[in-house]
Parts: sequence; structure tokens; C-alpha cells
Amino acid sequence: MTEIGEVFKIFRTGKNVTLKEASHNIVSYPFLSKFERGLTDISFTHLLELLDRINVQLSEFEFLYQKCNANNNDLLPSFQKAYQSGDIVVLKSHLRLWQHKQGKFAELQVIQLKMMLTTLSADSITKNEILTLEDYFKNISNWTFFELYLFGHAMPFLDEKFMFHLFQELHQKGILYDNFRYDSFSMLFYIYNNIILFMLEHDHLDTADLLIQKLTYYFNQQEKDYYHRARLFNLQGLALYLQGKTEIGLSLIKRSNLISCLSEHSSTFINNEKNYLSKYLTANELKNVFDFSKIKL
Repeated sequence: MTEIGEVFKIFRTGKNVTLKEASHNIVSYPFLSKFERGLTDISFTHLLELLDRINVQLSEFEFLYQKCNANNNDLLPSFQKAYQSGDIVVLKSHLRLWQHKQGKFAELQVIQLKMMLTTLSADSITKNEILTLEDYFKNISNWTFFELYLFGHAMPFLDEKFMFHLFQELHQKGILYDNFRYDSFSMLFYIYNNIILFMLEHDHLDTADLLIQKLTYYFNQQEKDYYHRARLFNLQGLALYLQGKTEIGLSLIKRSNLISCLSEHSSTFINNEKNYLSKYLTANELKNVFDFSKIKL
């Protein structure tokens, strides 16, 4: 694991700043040398002062630290990547690992992985586990990336009124918008995806349409990838279909499915899409939006 002192050294030496120049009137020369070698800790205040001295933003420092320790720290995106590709084997491997760990965080990670697997029809979630999640969400005031991930996967399992009330709170506090950056885009897209599907399922078409517009706007500010483009087409298409605009709605849904097919999503992922859309589309419509026989794959 790369220590924070080592990351600081990467920035300092990369800017040709000497130990003496960096440490002057902040910490001692020997202390900074030990910090960079991982031999001592540093206060957050001094770290901020040192970063300011070498003209490095905290967000830049955090990004490089996370990148250097991706295999150790970046568990949530790795969960999400496995989930999006329908990789049940990898998710179950993570689940077994966390089931042997102790503490509240480990308990929440186990529940999160079980929810992913349940959505992929490979596990089940208990009522007590859902109550544990609701209790946790009720008692936190400072949301981080972890809570957003957890909430995103919990939405289909939570009590509807509780889930929507929590979403509204996050929306009103600006938490969703403040965190709508590249590094958190995938999870926040997933949150919007789930709340829009909830609105469509309960015939709140106007609200769903407004949320799709917001999501489309934010999507256009991000670097685009095939997975999120496919999901956005799916949401837009289903909303239009339920509004009675059948032809264009089905066209967008088929476009979404084609992207998923061409990007080689697993059969489990495609089957889950079919099962969900079967709640709304006729058998012939469902067959048509998944018919790629004329496409040379």
C-alpha cells in the first residue's frame, strides 16, 4: 500500500521542490523526510499547508492516492463493475470474503453484495437486513460515496415511501448534484435509474420525465461510455412508451438493447432486461426489441 507521504513525495519531486523548500516554517526538514518515507504520521492541517506550498489541490492529492491504492481501496467501483457485467462469480467471491469480517461496515458490505446478487437472481435478502439498512440511513447525516453506493443498490428493496422520502432529502440538500462528478457518475446514474424506474412503475410519468431531463443534462457533461448511454436510451424509451409514444419509445429501447448486445454483456444481464421490460411490453414488442438477427455480430 502506498503511504500518503510517498504520494506527497511524488508531487514534490515532480515539481522540483526540495525538502527544505517544502518544509520551511511548516514542519522540520527531518520530519518531512520521515513522513515521505512512511515513518511518521502528519496532522491534516500540516498536510494542507504542505500541499499549498507545492501548489497541489487536495482533490488532486486524493485522486493520485486512490489511483496508487486502487487494488486496496477501490472496492465499490469493482463491485459495480462486476454487477454491471452480471459477473456472479466475482460478486460471490467478494461476498464470501466480507462474510468473514467483523464490524458494522462489513455487515453493510455483505448486505450490499447480497442485494446485487438478488437483483441478478443469484441470492436473496432478508427482512432483517432491509431493516438494518433503513435504520442505518435514518441515523447518518454526512453522506459519503459509500452511502450513495449503498442507497443506489438498496432502492428496489426499501419501503417505497421511505425510499422516496430519502431520495427527496438527498435531492433537496444538493448531495446528489454536489457529488455528480466523473468519479461518482456511475453510482449516481444508478440512483437516478432506479428512482426513474420507480416513478414509471407507479405511473408518475411527469416526475419521471423531469428526472430523465436532469439525468440527460448531467450525462451530457460527462465522458460518455456505452453502458450509461444504453441505460439512458432505455429510460427515455420506456418513459415515452408509457406516455403512449410507442414507436419512438420502442426504437430507443431497441437501441439500448443493441448497445448492450454489441458490448457483449452477459446473458444474465440481457435476461434481466427482458424480465423487467416484460412487465410493460407485449410479447411481440419484447421479441422485436431484442431481435438482432439482421445485425452481423
